[in-house]
Amino acid sequence: MCDEVRRRHPGKLLVFVTAAVWRDVVMLSQSVDLVYANRSWVHPFTLPAQFKLFGVVDTIYNPQTTGELTGSGETCHLIENLAASCEFKATARQPRLYPSPSLIKKTRIACGLTEDAIGNRLIIGINGGPSWRVKEWEVSKWQKLINKIHSEYDAVIIQFGSNVGDGSSEYDHLRGVHPVARLFRGRAGVALIAICDLIITIDSGPVHLAGTVGTPVIGLFGPTNPAFILPPDSPALGLVSDVPCLFCHHQTPHGHWFSGCPNEIACMKKLDDQTVFEAVKSMLGQRNKRPAKESFAAFD
Repeated sequence: MCDEVRRRHPGKLLVFVTAAVWRDVVMLSQSVDLVYANRSWVHPFTLPAQFKLFGVVDTIYNPQTTGELTGSGETCHLIENLAASCEFKATARQPRLYPSPSLIKKTRIACGLTEDAIGNRLIIGINGGPSWRVKEWEVSKWQKLINKIHSEYDAVIIQFGSNVGDGSSEYDHLRGVHPVARLFRGRAGVALIAICDLIITIDSGPVHLAGTVGTPVIGLFGPTNPAFILPPDSPALGLVSDVPCLFCHHQTPHGHWFSGCPNEIACMKKLDDQTVFEAVKSMLGQRNKRPAKESFAAFD
C-alpha cells in the first residue's frame, strides 16, 4: 500500500501514523519516510480526510476492513481488504520487515538463545494469546502439543503472548517452554520470530509477523477464515476443525461475540492437539528428530 501511495504521490513525504507500540515495527519495513507514534491511539483511530494543516498535508488515507467500515463480514484477504478501502489494488501482497543482524544477535543474547546456549536445537515459537476469547485454544491442548514436540524433536519452545508471567493467566503455567513475553514487543518481537524455525499460533499478530520475515507458521483458526488471514507468499498452514458454524466472523452479522459464541466456541474446542502435531511434523520433517530409543521426560 505504501508503494502505491508513492506511485500516486511522487516526491511527497510519506508519514505513517500508528500506535506507539508499533512504531519500531513499521520502521523495520523501510517503506515510509517518517513514522508518527500516537500514544493515545485507540482502535479504530482515523484522521479526518479534510485535515490539510494549511496545505502541508496533501492526502490522508485511513485503511479499514469491511467489518470496520460497514459491520459486515470480510470476503477477501486482509491485505486486499485494507487496500480496497483506500481504492488501491495491492500488487505486492506480502509485506516485509528487515531486522538487522545486529538486532537479531542482541535479541538472541537477551533471550538466552545464542548458539553457545542452545547449540543446533530447533527454535519453535508458540502463541496462545490472550486474544478474543473465541480465537483461543485450550491450555491443556497446548501442553499436550508441547509434550509431543519435545518427545520427537530436539527443540527449544519459546512462548510469546502478552502474558506478564506473574501467574495471573492460565498460559503462565505451561511446562517445557521458555517464556519471552516480556521481550515480545517492537523490534525485538520481530527479531524473535525471525530466529524461529517454526511459529504455532492462534489467529493473532505473530501470524502476520511470521509472514513478514519468512518464518514458517501454523495458524489455528475457527471463527476466521485462514484463506483471508495467512501470509500469502510465505510458508503457512491454517488448521480448522469440522463444524457447521466455521468462519462465523465472516457472516453478516457476525455469528459470535468477541468473548464467546452461541455454540460454545465449538470450532476451537474441536481442533485437537494431534492434528496440530501432525502439521508440525509436516513442516519440520526430519529436522532435529530425536532417535527412536531416546527418552524424554514429558511435562504434566
